[in-house]
Amino acid sequence: MGFIEELYYGNINPNEKRYTLSVKYEKAIKTLCDNEEKLSKELSGEQLKLFNELLNASDIISSTTAVENFKIGFRLGVQMIFDSLVIDKNNILKDVKIGGIEQ
Repeated sequence: MGFIEELYYGNINPNEKRYTLSVKYEKAIKTLCDNEEKLSKELSGEQLKLFNELLNASDIISSTTAVENFKIGFRLGVQMIFDSLVIDKNNILKDVKIGGIEQ
C-alpha cells in the first residue's frame, strides 16, 4: 500500500509517540508528576483551583505548540520536495546528454 492509501486508511498517525524517551526527559516527567501530586495534596480551595488552571493552560500551550511545529515542519518538507522537483533545466542539465542530445 502506498503512502496516500496508508494516510487514507488512518495508518499514519504522526501525533503518536514513536520515539525512545531519553533519561533527561523521563526525569523531567517524573519530577513534574511528583511535584504535581505533592502540590495537589498540599493545596486546597482557590489555590488548588488556580494550580489546576495553570496545569490546564500549560497543557493547551504544549499541545498547540506541538501542532504548530508539526505544521511548520510539514510545510518545510513540502517546500524542499517542491524545490527539488521544479528545476531550471537550462542550468541543471546544461552539461548532461539525454538520448545523445546535449541539453
